[in-house]
Parts: sequence; structure tokens; C-alpha cells
Amino acid sequence: MRLSILLLVAAHVANGLFGFGEKKTTQAPKISLGSEISIPHTDEDQDTGEIVIPFNDPSTTTTRRRTATTTGIPVISVGGIGLDRTRSTVDVRSFTTTINPRFTAATKRLPSSDRHSSSGCPNRIDAYTFGPDSDYAFYEQQVFKISNNRISDRTTLVEEFKDGPNQVNGALYDPEREILWLVDGRSVYGYKKDGSDNWKLQSVFPKELPSSIGFTPEAAVRWHNKHQLLLSNGGKFALYDEYWNKSLMTGRTESYFENLPDRVRGISTWNSQGHAHIYTQSLVFEYDSEMKKVTGDGVPLGDFWRC
Repeated sequence: MRLSILLLVAAHVANGLFGFGEKKTTQAPKISLGSEISIPHTDEDQDTGEIVIPFNDPSTTTTRRRTATTTGIPVISVGGIGLDRTRSTVDVRSFTTTINPRFTAATKRLPSSDRHSSSGCPNRIDAYTFGPDSDYAFYEQQVFKISNNRISDRTTLVEEFKDGPNQVNGALYDPEREILWLVDGRSVYGYKKDGSDNWKLQSVFPKELPSSIGFTPEAAVRWHNKHQLLLSNGGKFALYDEYWNKSLMTGRTESYFENLPDRVRGISTWNSQGHAHIYTQSLVFEYDSEMKKVTGDGVPLGDFWRC
């Protein structure tokens, strides 16, 4: 009995040392961590249309070329104005961008049939007066002749009014004496037409304004009652007689000549209804002497003269 037990123990020890009777296990080959696995992908569910990105200046249209990567990022709140929400960013490398042409408001131009051909049109004037055959507008050393509210010719002070002023800050035609007089500072020059229809300086001119006119004129106008006025930018006027070189009256303009626009530079002839065009530095108004006011908005010089 003892011998049998010893034989069993010896057999068990031999199996442990030499692996007799052990169950064998086969392991599957490992996949290398460095190998790349391809995953099939399709664009069937992707949007391949146009994406329009609104821009104030200029407008931009962006077209998708291939699939873009979209990533959600937080938006930083700015001053608590409700911008703290998630927005997406687009990989712009996958897009092509086309800049659309920018359109601006077109400048309105009058048809050529309504525009009088001339060599130039001033945006502002220094003085304006009607004349015996045409009206005259002055700007610096330029003289514009005007017929039927159209510029018919342009000359210079030296050419049109020889021996005259270097510039004009007041001009007026006296139809009773047939004298067109120009004011340069406080000097007055009087001209009459000669036999060849040119303006000729009269021998009694130039004259210096009398001391009773305590301002340097900025305009000369003829009122509907035929009074000749010198006006200042400071709201003063003087009734003036160029032949006697005297001031017949002075005062505040608004007390006698109501609702005149600012910076008057001249007045046209008065029609039978008591209406006339009042010219300022850059606008033309229609004035109603009975209502004692302008009857509409001022029209820019270029639009009024259609040039």
C-alpha cells in the first residue's frame, strides 16, 4: 500500500517538471499599433451646394470644393449683448472665393438735349446781376454770361471789363442810367456799353463808398420797387445811388426785406407777378414779393443752369 502511494506522488512531480499532460493554448496574432486601418467613407449625405456669406463690403459668394471640417468652439460674450453661444468655424482652405462687383448710386445726369453746351459751370458764385442783353455771374476772375437760365459764354474780368476790378463782391445793372456797376471791396466801378457793344469804364469811376455805409458789401441787388441795395453778411443793408455815391438809408435787412435766404449774391429781374430768382453762393431760390418769402427749396446752381 505504501509503495503505491509513493509511485503516484513521483508521477505527479514528473508531470509538473516536464509538462506531460498539460493543456495547450494558442494565441491570436497581435495587430501592430503602428498599422493604419482604412474606413470606407461616402459623401452621399453631405451638402455640396453653395454657401453664401453676407459681407457689407464687398459681397462675397463662396462655393464648396470638397468636404470641410466643422468644429464647434465657444464664443466669448462681449459686454453681455447676447453673443455667448456656440458657432462653427469653417476650414477655408476647402473653398474658392469670388468677389462680386460693388455697385454705388449713380449720379443723375440730365439728358444731353436738356443740357446747354458750355465751357464750364461754377459750383458757387461771388456775385450775380441781370444785364441789358444777358445776365452775369462772377466767380473769382471768371465771368459767366447767362441767357434763358443757361450759361452761354465764359470770359474773364480782364477781357470783359477792362481797367476794372480784380474780383467782384457785388454787381448790379441800373437800367435807367444803363450802367452796370461792380463792387470790389469798397471800390465801385461803373460801365456802359460802347458802340461796338463792349463794356467801357466811365470816367467818374471808380469811386470809394462813403463812410455812411459802415460795412463792406457782400452783394448788390435791385428790389421790386427799384431800390438799389448793398447787403452785408452781417444782416445790414444800405440804399445806394451809384451815380451820386450816396447812401440814402441804412438798417437791418430783416426789418425791411423779410425771409431772404442767407448769403444772397444777387437777384434776377422781377416778373409781373412780383417773383424773382434770388442767387446765393451755391443755390437759387424763387422769391414771392407779395408773400414776402421764398416759395420752395433752393436748387444747386449747376442743376438750375443745367450744366
